[in-house]
Amino acid sequence: MSWLQLELETQQAQAEELSDLLEQFGALSVSLTASSEEPIFDLVDQGLADNHKEKKQLWDKTRLTALLHPDSDLDIMLVCLRDRIGAENIFSHKIELIKDKDWVGEFKAAHQPLIFSDRVCICPSWCEPPDHNLPTLILDPGLAFGTGTHPTTSLCIEWLAENEIADKVVIDYGCGSGILAMIAALLGAKHVYAVDIDEQAIQAANENIIRNKLSEKISINLVDNASLPVADILVANILMNPLKGLIEEFSALTKSSSDIVLSGLLHVQAEECLEAYQSCFNMDEPVFNQEWTRLHGIRH
Repeated sequence: MSWLQLELETQQAQAEELSDLLEQFGALSVSLTASSEEPIFDLVDQGLADNHKEKKQLWDKTRLTALLHPDSDLDIMLVCLRDRIGAENIFSHKIELIKDKDWVGEFKAAHQPLIFSDRVCICPSWCEPPDHNLPTLILDPGLAFGTGTHPTTSLCIEWLAENEIADKVVIDYGCGSGILAMIAALLGAKHVYAVDIDEQAIQAANENIIRNKLSEKISINLVDNASLPVADILVANILMNPLKGLIEEFSALTKSSSDIVLSGLLHVQAEECLEAYQSCFNMDEPVFNQEWTRLHGIRH
């Protein structure tokens, strides 16, 4: 069986509405990707650290790719979409016939075990761990708020794998899937405190923690409900604006000689964040991976 693939280019203001309409018109899936080149990894709400509200951003020009049944009448669908959205807001469209594939098999083949610094492994549930003696985290890719493949996550994992974690108290601030908290626990942390502002992230992380039998070593909660100790290591893979807004809180959660590991930063944001944190931490030179950055410092 073959499928119809419809690509549309629109602007930020109409992207989500157009995605919803495509689903209403029978799209089996809709994905959104950049059609313009500006980064979206920043927050509109500069006060996130105070009110914990994040506004969703998309690219100025966004490409929507919809997979549809081959019997779909795309001519009528395009007329309806233009009528609802406005013809001037759909800049272009492209239709392709896509041959059916083993989509699940291709997805699984594309996601294989990851080994960091020969000390820890992240392995999808459908794969056999490559080294049975290596501490291994079972984590499937998907909508899991972080699975180790993104450079910001891998930069943090690399730091944890290359430094002494044993018997340390660790805070994973903005834990997402819980991946960094679980890696720290696997590497021998005394206890890990994982927090996030997103209830779905907390739910996903808790499921991952239970699945990996790490509940005794990791405490997880929403930021507003958490009682956090002073940590030996604090890792935060979030975004530029909340990182800058959290300097005082991170200072209070660390002590003299504590390590802080920050990521979620674009290459061009490194210097600004570095300067902001130098008031409380002795900061090292940034470490880069593609266009992303990791910062490390030690509490004054």
